Amino acid sequence: MKPNRTGVLLAVLCATTVPVFAVDINGKWKADFESQIGHLKYVYDLKAEGEKVTGKAFRDRDGEKAEIELTDGKLKGDDISFVETVKFEDQEVRIEYTGKVAGDQIKFTRKVADFATTEIVATREKAAAAASVAGKWQAEFDTQVGKQKYVYDFKVDGGKLSGRAIGDIGGEKSDTEITKGKVTGSEISFLETVKFQGQEVPVNYSGKVSGDEIKFMRKVADVATEEMVAKRVKEAK
Repeated sequence: MKPNRTGVLLAVLCATTVPVFAVDINGKWKADFESQIGHLKYVYDLKAEGEKVTGKAFRDRDGEKAEIELTDGKLKGDDISFVETVKFEDQEVRIEYTGKVAGDQIKFTRKVADFATTEIVATREKAAAAASVAGKWQAEFDTQVGKQKYVYDFKVDGGKLSGRAIGDIGGEKSDTEITKGKVTGSEISFLETVKFQGQEVPVNYSGKVSGDEIKFMRKVADVATEEMVAKRVKEAK
């Protein structure tokens, strides 16, 4: 009996392992709230490397602006914490943030020394998140019949995603134009149409950007759904 060609293709395209990822906190987050010293506006520029969080807080209090380096930053799962130290009347005041990430929002408890505790919400700036997708991303993963290698070259114009998917499937190479691409905040989706022995097979991607990684759900036709990861290709300095 001859093997089913469609079945072979699906086996080649589908990954066998499912990776585990932390939430995405990279980018700029805005917060606007009332405090005991007046109305405050903030932009938190956050970056995660593993469980370590770094970044800056840009503070605006009635037109009086300040830029503060964040310290003691940590990220575990969807729990985030860091410290902002501000100068107030020639004294340094420690402000501790503890929060939980939910998509494009972080709900923080903001503790100002031993004086006050406030609940605030920071919202991700979507334009910054979308722009961070542009560039080349590389994926390499095992399947039931061997290893696949991909380079995704993304371009972003507003919320529109375009580019190419360059694949190597068992030594057979392909270069496919990406269609139906969208970027909304940290969410990304597009279609790759694979040509195999005269047939076109749609591969739909939906994913979430997390710093230099994208966790993708990859749906091959209406038969199989698997997860894989793409990592940003960094230019040599």
